[in-house]
Amino acid sequence: MRVGRWVALADERPDCYLGPMSETTRALADAASILRVHIILIGVTAALVFGWVLTGDYPWGVAVLGGLDWLLINLLNRVTDLKEDLANGIRGTERLVGAARAVLTLWIAILVGSFLWSVLVWPELTPWRLAVQAIGVGYSYRVVPTPRGFKRFKDLYFFKNFMSALLFVQTVFIYPLAVADWRLVYPGGAVAVVGLAVFFVAFEITYEILYDMRDLEGDRLAEVPTYPVVHGMLRSRQIIDGLLVLSAAVLLALFLTGQVGARELLMLVAPGIQWVFYRPRYRRGLTTGDCIGLTYLGAALLVVFLVGTRLWLDAGLPANVFL
Repeated sequence: MRVGRWVALADERPDCYLGPMSETTRALADAASILRVHIILIGVTAALVFGWVLTGDYPWGVAVLGGLDWLLINLLNRVTDLKEDLANGIRGTERLVGAARAVLTLWIAILVGSFLWSVLVWPELTPWRLAVQAIGVGYSYRVVPTPRGFKRFKDLYFFKNFMSALLFVQTVFIYPLAVADWRLVYPGGAVAVVGLAVFFVAFEITYEILYDMRDLEGDRLAEVPTYPVVHGMLRSRQIIDGLLVLSAAVLLALFLTGQVGARELLMLVAPGIQWVFYRPRYRRGLTTGDCIGLTYLGAALLVVFLVGTRLWLDAGLPANVFL
């Protein structure tokens, strides 16, 4: 199918229309969508939260570097997903048609420049950053060996979502820990780290599936084996519910066994709000605005946690309470 037909299909999608806009506003909105600013933001804020919880410091520079790595992953993914994104009416996609070479040139420049900088400042992050970008390339290009030839991670059932969650684990947990020389100020030790990572992965994959629900039409046309494509919407909703229950159960178990404190137990709010937010929107049909809004809501909750705990400590109250 020719690209022009995909553009026409995208123009017909009601989700693409957000009311009258000036050209400048439209360009900024398109740029935010192309760069997936909402994903970068949640990556940065999550690294700040879990970096502080585990090491006792706010890893501002590392969090920004992780956000830059997500920008690189997003850029590469956008230029290789034109067909699906046009079918799904993802904002800004039309601007990328015919611009793949320019975007790839920009991607290489940012990649090389950021590695030259990070090797000097945090050389211990180099192997982890290489792993992150390798997974990002494998997510966008058919370089992953399988019994049926080379595939993208996106073309592989289960790994489509899991590898994205693994990228978050690396930028949110491993980056801050590596820079802190793997020293934990957190009394729960390695068990707490693994448990919080399981909580985060289960919760993060619910976002992935919600986006896949939104992208059902384009993914089906491109034969991408997402949970909604393979199992249908109802079963996918049940998977989301199960993951939300799992994430909450893991966090509660960590608290009851003394691995984490009441401070971390506050994170139970996140799966609860996710449940309340997505259910009515699922019933009437998820839109791009719903998915992006939910991501920004997640980032806002992380900011509230950071600010709230800082104010709590500044007031001289106990840093944490354990069973």
